[in-house]
Amino acid sequence: MSARASPSPRMAITTVFVTFGVAIGALAGSMPSVMRNAGIGAETFGLGLTLSTVLTVGAMAAGGQIARAASNRAVLLAVLPAFAVSLGAYLTAASPTWFFVTIPVMGLCFGLTDLFMNAEAVALEHDLKRPIFMTFHGGVSAGVGVMAVAASWLSTQWGTWAVAAVAAAMFALSWVMVQRAIAPRALATGKAARIGTLPNKTPLMLLGIAAGLIIAAETAALLWSAKLLDEIAPSLAAIAGLGAAFFGLCNAAVRFPGDRMRSLLGEMPLMFASLSVSIGGFVALGLSTSFIVSVAAFASVGFGLALLIPTIFAMSARLVPENRAGALSFVSLLTALPRILAPLVFGMVAARLGIAFAFGLVAVGLLASLALIVSFKRRGHAA
Repeated sequence: MSARASPSPRMAITTVFVTFGVAIGALAGSMPSVMRNAGIGAETFGLGLTLSTVLTVGAMAAGGQIARAASNRAVLLAVLPAFAVSLGAYLTAASPTWFFVTIPVMGLCFGLTDLFMNAEAVALEHDLKRPIFMTFHGGVSAGVGVMAVAASWLSTQWGTWAVAAVAAAMFALSWVMVQRAIAPRALATGKAARIGTLPNKTPLMLLGIAAGLIIAAETAALLWSAKLLDEIAPSLAAIAGLGAAFFGLCNAAVRFPGDRMRSLLGEMPLMFASLSVSIGGFVALGLSTSFIVSVAAFASVGFGLALLIPTIFAMSARLVPENRAGALSFVSLLTALPRILAPLVFGMVAARLGIAFAFGLVAVGLLASLALIVSFKRRGHAA
């Protein structure tokens, strides 16, 4: 293939981000069908998500060490095929046993892909010397938005195997793009690349705990949205993915111009405004009994959460430029407690008090995240 026809590194990593979003959209849109096929309820599904999250966080926490032995390119080429297979196996699970076998493996693949695609994206932003990081995450949001509603329709009309087939095609494309366009980077070595040598880890700790609470909120909005809408209006089951779809599309609408917003307005003001909008959206979800109002609330949550995690990742990577994957790994480790407990707690609350009530409680977690970001700013760590 000629150099002119070869994809650029930016295009290749964008494709990986979009595929990551497609995987999330497949989970979100097909969730009610997966639960019915596997014969499980909300509490059991919450337990499965907890197990998956343990593997996701564990994989991301180990990423700093992996980055010292393998390049971003090598990890992505190894994990993308495994991700496609595990996602397909999960989507077609026909029993509780198979559900619990597949969901942790899928979680492991989620974690490795998440960490190393972000590490490569931050490095590309550094190479190009201009803000482009938000546009990569816009690709995730676009993938979520399109695939969530497609997955809810495909899973009810054709079966979850059709969702798995569409996702597998995207993973195949991503693998080819990475293989052709991404060059291996020098491995993180030396004392400066070790997180343990940082004189002050407080900035990373504050960002990590805040990120855990925000990711827990994102997970709830994406993976439980279809179930909430399915309960509110069972006759509209084929479009129950609209909640996740609007969440993802509104995410994308903010993320694509997000780099310009970072430059013009500053990261801290954007984060404060975003958290305020998100908290209001989750309060609305807790109170609404209307399909339309709930879809609108998911859209507002999508707007609010759009810039938070990409901004936290970008700030974390800047703190340790010698080992960006290590910085993201350390932050990811600190997200463990809220990310692991949230699905289990959400499932238990949803089973006992209703999914709407559980969504209302997510607002409390985001209030705590807001307090941590305020502390980060007051300590003088914000750029």
